Amino acid sequence: MTETSSYPECLRRPDAGGHVQTRTTKTETRYRKRYQGMAKTWRRRHRVDVVTPFELATDIGYRSSGLSRNTLKQYHAAIRQHLRDLWDECAIRFDQVARIDALLRQQAPMPKATTGKAGHKTSAGRAKSVKPETLSALVTELLLRPTAIRRIAAALLEYGVDLATRPGEFLTMREDPRGQLWVRSAKYSETNGKGLQPLRMLVVDNLDPFEIDELKEIAALLLAERATGATTASLLRRCQHAIREARKAVGGRSRRVTAYTVRHQARANMSAMGMSPEEVAVVMNHASAMTAQSHYAPARSAWKGAVGAKPPAVEPELVAKVRPGNRSRGWAMQVSAGPKPM
Repeated sequence: MTETSSYPECLRRPDAGGHVQTRTTKTETRYRKRYQGMAKTWRRRHRVDVVTPFELATDIGYRSSGLSRNTLKQYHAAIRQHLRDLWDECAIRFDQVARIDALLRQQAPMPKATTGKAGHKTSAGRAKSVKPETLSALVTELLLRPTAIRRIAAALLEYGVDLATRPGEFLTMREDPRGQLWVRSAKYSETNGKGLQPLRMLVVDNLDPFEIDELKEIAALLLAERATGATTASLLRRCQHAIREARKAVGGRSRRVTAYTVRHQARANMSAMGMSPEEVAVVMNHASAMTAQSHYAPARSAWKGAVGAKPPAVEPELVAKVRPGNRSRGWAMQVSAGPKPM
């Protein structure tokens, strides 16, 4: 760690990344690595060979209102560490340092308890598991006044644990002429390797016949709502509102349950059933077996009845398409593209 007395005042005083005077050598190394990653991403995005600290600071400024306070601190600290390194090498002038410092200090992070980029509440307080009795209470409350949207919201919660669909996918549910139920993937893309398939048939092996019939009724309700001009986004907003109102009436542990909570619970239950990560990925429509392991509720959050229960049947052909957990999306795209020409 170098002495701070040789730096300009704007690099010696406390900054958005913390007190620079207390940085250790290990911390400085971590900030340098972060800056290199930021610069690499910027160069790849803009297809250039060189990027300046001012360009990176400007780019962060455009995105600052959508960043958390801690993330913005880390970005600022990495840039300031790079400025200190450039100053040690006599590779930057004082007026350039002061200009970048002023730019960083004008940037403000996303306020706490505010809405996200799409205008929806952030998911920081979302529960990743729900007790069966809590879920049952919410569904019962929704069905006390069974309007179309409340019936759809109740089905989303009740059957989400079995179907493991994203809320937006559930709202695209359709019945084909053979009586099978299909949903459209919310994240499938051939270019970035997200999602396993664009359309998938719902796995309803663990549902009773009357439950399947009820899902078909919900599919008919969704079709009727779309005939009146409703979109997936508008349906999701209305369902979320209905669930929030039900949470107020139920209270207790339900206050953090959202439409996405049941998908987390589904992953935990499937893991407790003994399904492999690849099989779980097929049901959840993930292209990588690692996604559910790193982002979703663990098996210890599963319901007691899920342990030893019969898992849903999964097509082996789809399981074979799932990327193993130790292979990233970039690796898979590189392999599919083939070797580079010499």
